[in-house]
Amino acid sequence: MEADAGDVERRVLYFGYCGEANTDVLLARVRAWCGEAGCRRVVVASETEASALRALDALKGSGIGLVVVTHYPAKTTGPRGEIPIGLRRPEYAEALRRLEDAGVPVVQGTRPLAPPTRSLGWGYPTPPAVVDATLELFGAGTKIAVEAALMATDAGALDEGEVVASCAGTYKGLDTALAVRTAYSMNFFREFEVQEVIAKPLRRVRALPEHGHENWRGDLDRYYRGLG
Repeated sequence: MEADAGDVERRVLYFGYCGEANTDVLLARVRAWCGEAGCRRVVVASETEASALRALDALKGSGIGLVVVTHYPAKTTGPRGEIPIGLRRPEYAEALRRLEDAGVPVVQGTRPLAPPTRSLGWGYPTPPAVVDATLELFGAGTKIAVEAALMATDAGALDEGEVVASCAGTYKGLDTALAVRTAYSMNFFREFEVQEVIAKPLRRVRALPEHGHENWRGDLDRYYRGLG
């Protein structure tokens, strides 16, 4: 059977493991995909400065716009103690200035799949929690890539209906990239589309802590440098 005139065939990169170790390869693949697909903007979820600055360097000179979506100021637990997260924390002031000087929008907002009802408990079966858990069947990176695109659209950093490459990862770094048609979170089920998988891990991490799981790899030392 012959392919339809509207069919598209593109390569998908499947990583053998999750985590930060995939970041640079993923960003290179996303830059190449944008060239193939004619995509002009990339969304990157970044809790700390690491993924955001690596994306800024990876996309330099490409003409591709970068939008960074970050966490509210908080901390996560790592192998050497707590890691501050949220690019608007004072620890990341220099990185935030670098991004803003480069014209990169940095979005911070409420995760649409972790609204105030989440305070009832992570296992409480609210509708957002069910969607959150369902998306995580495809991996943590898939869930966050979807949420990051929604948050950027809600904040006005993306136009509703725009097709972008949205990148996220498992615990730290980037291991997943999706081509999505964006929507406001209130229009999620009507308008949002996951159009392509650009890259993702073959298997997800299914136990905490993620960085201790056999299917996670990465260099976490960079997340402690300069923190005292």
